[in-house]
Amino acid sequence: MSQQTRQASVPTMTQVKGVPIAWCSAGEGPALLMMNRFRATMGDWDPALIDALACHHRVITFDSAGVGESGGTVPDTLEGAANVTIGLVDALKLDKPNVLGWSMGGMTAQILAAKYGDRLGGIVLAGTTPSFAIDGTVPIPPEWLGTATKESNSPEDMIYLFYADTEASKAAGLASLARIGGGDAVAGAAAKTTMQTLMAQGEATRKFFYGQDGAFKRLGEINVPVLVANGDQDRAFAVENSVALVGAISGAQLAIYPDSGHAFHFQHAERFTQDVTGFLATR
Repeated sequence: MSQQTRQASVPTMTQVKGVPIAWCSAGEGPALLMMNRFRATMGDWDPALIDALACHHRVITFDSAGVGESGGTVPDTLEGAANVTIGLVDALKLDKPNVLGWSMGGMTAQILAAKYGDRLGGIVLAGTTPSFAIDGTVPIPPEWLGTATKESNSPEDMIYLFYADTEASKAAGLASLARIGGGDAVAGAAAKTTMQTLMAQGEATRKFFYGQDGAFKRLGEINVPVLVANGDQDRAFAVENSVALVGAISGAQLAIYPDSGHAFHFQHAERFTQDVTGFLATR
């Protein structure tokens, strides 16, 4: 484990509108705020990705309200989660931080960019989707959602959820889970949030998926640079959804990674980092 990751593993608590929010920082340079997926805590980022990004950026990971080591309760909409994020930006006095949102974090980042874009730098939307109210999108498959919402997941579940069916992708997935788990893939796969958190986040994302929160209507308001990235075999959010997202955001760029699924950025950490840092450097 690198020195950068050891530094990033020690959380700091900061009050955001009276709620203690846990966050970690690794590396130096322009700030890159990491917005996480459904059910995940800071401990679910692959250290290989954090280390690679931290060679170019001050990488800030955090647990949003009601998640992991943070206090408070999970907001009932993703807009509420976006408000928590901008509150952390204010509390840390970050000057136009870049944002990388993965999956649910990418959905929240869309709202963040539309609502607070003048206070942000570049936006990376990884393995995510717009609302299914957008033409050309493919809804999340019930079998994937059923596995993702189990009380506990095995490494085999996580390989199904996040990686492609090839031996190379599966091997990359097991290696990533081992890094996350400190050498133990089972620990890496273990859920680090409660079922209460799962249900609250699930309700917020459901409103987003089906357009009930109206977030999809604001995609045209995003005027910051956006990179949309995905694996070519993402079971959760098909490539068509990334294409639809790019079509809805003016000037957005698209990057698709081969032989990979929902955690393509863990499997292709070095290549993804090169693409992200290059994009952010020229924004």
